[in-house]
Amino acid sequence: MPRQPEEPTPEQVFDAMTPCEPYIVSDLVERYDDASRWTVQRRLDTLVEDGEVNKKKHTENRVSYWISSSKSGN
Repeated sequence: MPRQPEEPTPEQVFDAMTPCEPYIVSDLVERYDDASRWTVQRRLDTLVEDGEVNKKKHTENRVSYWISSSKSGN
């Protein structure tokens, strides 16, 4: 499904993050009026696949995402 105009791009999600600060999906969903949790999670997973963001699974339903300090200069 193509991205809807009101949905954030992976780059917009990345720009909304502070390096070394851990986020869960709901932290970032709050920053966008019309984005669903699923959309933001897909954007984060794209950033993980591209090596821009790190991901750690804590429990079955709890995952943290963060930009490492080495990526903050990009």
